[in-house]
Amino acid sequence: MRHLATIREIASLRPIAGADRIEVAQVDGWECVVQKGEFHTGEHIVYIEVDSIVPERPEFEFLRDRKFRVRTIKLRGQVSQGLVLPLSILPNGADLGADVTDVLGIKKYDPEAQQEAQLLTKQPQKPQSAIARFLMRFKWYRKLFMKPKRKGGFPDWIVKTDETRIQNLTTLCEMERNKGTKFSVTEKVDGQSATYYLRKISKRKYEFGVCSRNIYLGTPDNSSYWTIAKKYNIENVLRQLIGDYETIVLQGEICGNQIQGNKYHISGYDLFAFNLIYPDHKCGTAEIKKLLEPYGIKTVPIVEEDKTLPETIAELVEYSKGKSVVRKEQKREGVVMRNVRSNISFKVINPDFLLAEKD
Repeated sequence: MRHLATIREIASLRPIAGADRIEVAQVDGWECVVQKGEFHTGEHIVYIEVDSIVPERPEFEFLRDRKFRVRTIKLRGQVSQGLVLPLSILPNGADLGADVTDVLGIKKYDPEAQQEAQLLTKQPQKPQSAIARFLMRFKWYRKLFMKPKRKGGFPDWIVKTDETRIQNLTTLCEMERNKGTKFSVTEKVDGQSATYYLRKISKRKYEFGVCSRNIYLGTPDNSSYWTIAKKYNIENVLRQLIGDYETIVLQGEICGNQIQGNKYHISGYDLFAFNLIYPDHKCGTAEIKKLLEPYGIKTVPIVEEDKTLPETIAELVEYSKGKSVVRKEQKREGVVMRNVRSNISFKVINPDFLLAEKD
């Protein structure tokens, strides 16, 4: 679970050109604008990440115009991501590294989770025929033919798709940079996460599953997840690819109508695959593309192969900027960097993309 508010240390403070009252605090890989003189280097503070929703309390009143959401902003030309607050905001203090998300009553801004919640509340569609409507009067018929869609827990043997931001992985970044580790870089596509799996039940019998980011969707419906499953006949694709393995998992991002504002102007829905997982390994992006291309399934665009990490996270954030390959008029959300051999992956979000967001 993501720690939205934690106790961290200010690594450094530096001035902002032309600004007399504010300065930049470096907190791990994050750069945050703070009031000049309020904090000092080495001080332990409460850091609240972007995309947090803070409670309506007096100390957060300055965020009312932003609907109490912590967003990426720019002040005097300096991008600021997150809030730096004194430890005095806590009722009893806390040690370095402590998670104080619940203590402060902070929630995650997560529109995708809100869409998922609607999936759980949808009721079965009413029958269309006059005979079926008549039979609906009888309990035995409703019990047999109008069962609610089986939805619920995400399979516990599949890892959910939720990459960590590089700013929270400063130690890992330094270690892998020093090793010269090479990464495959792909565009991070802004949509909704989908997981499809096939699992062998017996020699000739398989279980096919469709999931959103957090929810298993047991029965075919008209959701974007099942629409994509039918469009690309994903069950059959996975049957072709599973070979002698017991399981295979395909994960990707669905984009299109009513999803994140449909930034890519896609008609209907489309899938951009980023994971193909067997029990003993994950496929690299180039291999995924080779395996899925014959079936017409797209993969997330490859930005660069064999990329080594630069000296600073700031350089990596700058690297994340650019236009989307999916639609050249759109700023890309950022990049995802993976090394499947070492099972390392993280995301680097483009601050220009965040600053352009309206919602």
